[in-house]
Amino acid sequence: MPRTSRSREPAAGAGRLNEETVVDAALALIAERGLEGLSMRGLGEALGVEAMSLYHWFASKDRLLDAVADRLLAKVVVPPKPTAETWRDWLTAVARSYRRVGLAHRRAFPLLAARRFLSPGALAFVQANIAAHANAGFTAREALRLTRSIGAYVNGIVLAEVAPSPVVHQSSFASPTVDHRQWQETAEALKMPALDGAFEYGLACILDGAQNRLPKKRHQATRAKAR
Repeated sequence: MPRTSRSREPAAGAGRLNEETVVDAALALIAERGLEGLSMRGLGEALGVEAMSLYHWFASKDRLLDAVADRLLAKVVVPPKPTAETWRDWLTAVARSYRRVGLAHRRAFPLLAARRFLSPGALAFVQANIAAHANAGFTAREALRLTRSIGAYVNGIVLAEVAPSPVVHQSSFASPTVDHRQWQETAEALKMPALDGAFEYGLACILDGAQNRLPKKRHQATRAKAR
C-alpha cells in the first residue's frame, strides 16, 4: 500500500497525498519541464504543499527519482518466465515494450538509462532478464553480460530517438570529398525521428550473435524454432 505522511501536523493539502500521487506529479512535471526542471520546491508548488512535506515520503530527491524510474519500469510488459525455446521471443518482446515506454516518456527516459540498477524495481527487472538468458542455456556470467549488452543497446537507441533531431547544414555539401547523393540520403535519414528499422535490425544482430554462442545442441533446437 502507498505510504502516507508520518507527520503529526501535516501541511495543508498533505493529507490527500501519498507516494503514488507524489510520483504522478513528478512525472507530470518532468514531462512539462524536463528532468532539469524538477525540484522539490517546484513539485511542492504543483501539489499545493510545502517542499519540506515531501520528505515524509521520500528522504531525498534521489529517492524520488528512483521511484520515478521504478514507475516507468512498471509500465514495461514482462511476459511469464521463458523456456529454453522461447527465450529469444521473450527478450524481443521485453526490449520492444521498454522502447515503447521510453518513447512515451521522452523527457523522463534518461532516468532509466542512468539509474536502472539503483532501485528495487530496477533490480527485479534486471534479474528477470538474466533469468531469461540462463533458461536458454547461458552461464551466469554470459547471462549477465548479455543483459548488460542488450540494455546498453536499447538505452542507446532510445536516447537517440528522444534527443532533438539533428540540424544538417547545407554547407556540409560544399566539400569536394563528399559524395553529394549519398550525403543527401544520409541527411534525409537523419531527419527521421523514428528508428524502427534500425532498432529491430540491431536487436536481431545481437540475439543472432548470442544464439550462435549457445551450446551446439541447444543452439540447433532454438534455431529450428526460429525458422
